[in-house]
Amino acid sequence: MFKYFITLAFLCLAFSGYSQSETDTTMIVNGVCGMCENTIEKAAKLEGVSLADWDKETLVLKLKFDPQQVSLEKINAAVVASGYDTEFTTASDSAYYKLAPCCYYRDPNNAHHKD
Repeated sequence: MFKYFITLAFLCLAFSGYSQSETDTTMIVNGVCGMCENTIEKAAKLEGVSLADWDKETLVLKLKFDPQQVSLEKINAAVVASGYDTEFTTASDSAYYKLAPCCYYRDPNNAHHKD
């Protein structure tokens, strides 16, 4: 029984060295509705991203990712390419106007737009 415990403890220690640390961070992403939420989260969910959760009230995108697989810059670029401005980069007009009209966060007359 003791040998089993020692072997199990050794294996746990050996495998713990293989776990890669993840980075937790946030970024501001403009958007206005649930459709925006789906698009933003899908765009941010690149390989190496284990969490992409956007809140339409706060505009905060919570991220958890492995920096050895993906960078914050790549995640940001993917979100911007999907048509959404971030705190770091403005989406091109062509990407923005591919969004559904309810997602036009730059338009203050949009019925979904926050006051």
